[in-house]
Amino acid sequence: MTPETPVTSKPLRRTQAERSEAMRVRLIEATLKCLETDGYVGTTVTRIVETAEVSRGAPVHHFPSKAALIAAAAEHLMRRIYVQLGRAVSQLDASDDRLSDLIFTSWREVFGAAEFTILLELLVASRRDSELSSMLQHLWIAAFETLGTAADHYLVGKTDKDNVRHLMVLSQWLLRGMAADKHLVFNEQILEHYLKLWCQLLAGHLRAKTDVTAPPPRPEFWDMTFAG
Repeated sequence: MTPETPVTSKPLRRTQAERSEAMRVRLIEATLKCLETDGYVGTTVTRIVETAEVSRGAPVHHFPSKAALIAAAAEHLMRRIYVQLGRAVSQLDASDDRLSDLIFTSWREVFGAAEFTILLELLVASRRDSELSSMLQHLWIAAFETLGTAADHYLVGKTDKDNVRHLMVLSQWLLRGMAADKHLVFNEQILEHYLKLWCQLLAGHLRAKTDVTAPPPRPEFWDMTFAG
């Protein structure tokens, strides 16, 4: 009597839509990797194709231009950064100085992180690329709205004249400027000194909500797309 041959189930084949989305994500991740290692100028379609290990014609089926692919990569990165910030802030211990915790967490997890240099690279490149600039403009409008949603979720003004969203937009610009200069600063304590100074200024206008632990609401733009 021979033992029965075990029945092995065949792996489920992905649908065309699933394969298409997988390729799209693969190209986006390869683009982000190229931007980080080669900069915007060095991130050519050829370089992206080599990094993604796909055929030369693969990007054409998903993105009408290099700028569209770059913008999609920027959008993907911004979503990832927003989630990282939400998770980081939701894990902060309640304290009397939670506003400072929020600013420093934003710096360490987002603006001061290596990934943020990719967005800085794109910002500089967009000054001389009208197509990229137009696409990134839509992204930045969405980013400011997203920042406002998060700020309203975590913070409250001390008076009716203290606008949470306006002050956090200024905070974003401050942190972005620090991120741009980070490679020139020889001492990390210098950066921390000015972060503390900014927190002291903000503390005169804002206070953190101590009972918030959940991440902010899902941004309205989350299910929209601004590229390709």
